[in-house]
Amino acid sequence: MNLVLIILLFTVLFGLTGALLGFSAHHFKVVESPVAGKLNDVLPQTQCGQCGYAGCKQYAEAMAKNEAGIDLCVPGGQSTIDALAAILNIPAVKAQQDSDLRAVAFIEENLCIGCSKCSNSCPVDAIVGASKMIHTVIGNRCTSCRLCETTCPTGCISMIKVPKRPDEWNFCYPSLKEQFDNDGKPELEN
Repeated sequence: MNLVLIILLFTVLFGLTGALLGFSAHHFKVVESPVAGKLNDVLPQTQCGQCGYAGCKQYAEAMAKNEAGIDLCVPGGQSTIDALAAILNIPAVKAQQDSDLRAVAFIEENLCIGCSKCSNSCPVDAIVGASKMIHTVIGNRCTSCRLCETTCPTGCISMIKVPKRPDEWNFCYPSLKEQFDNDGKPELEN
C-alpha cells in the first residue's frame, strides 16, 4: 500500500512541476529580434571581442538596435560587411583593415614553451601543437582575432601582415562565362 502511495505522490509532484515549468516557459520567454538572429548567423563566431562587444551575438544585437556599425568585425572582413549591409538594407562600407594585407598569427618557436594556452584560446583551431611541444599556426585558418596573442605568457606570438589568399583576390577580368555570348562565341572588343 505504501508503494502505491509513494508512486501517486511522485506522479502528482512531477505533474505540478511540469505544469509550473510550462507556465514559466510560456509567460517569461525572451523574444529575440529576428534581425539580430540573421546578423549573428553571418558573423564568423570567433568571439574575439575586437568589435568592442563580448561576442558575436552581442554585436549582432547592437547592430539590430542601430547602436553599432557594420564594419567592426575584423575576422569577418569585407565579405561579412557586405552580407551585414544586405541584411540591414544599408550601403556597404569599406573594411577598416588594410585591403591588400591581412594579419596572421606567427609563433616564434624558440620562445614557445608549449603551454597550449594559445591553442586552447583559438576559436577556429588554427594553432596546432601538443602540450610541452612547439606550436605553430595554420595561416590560412587564422582569422586575425588576436586571442592567442593575449593569452601567451611568453609573448612569442605576434601578428604579421601577409598578402591575401588567392580566393580573396578581386579579379578585374570577366569570367569565361561572361566573355562568351549566347551563341557560344567569344565577344570581340572593338
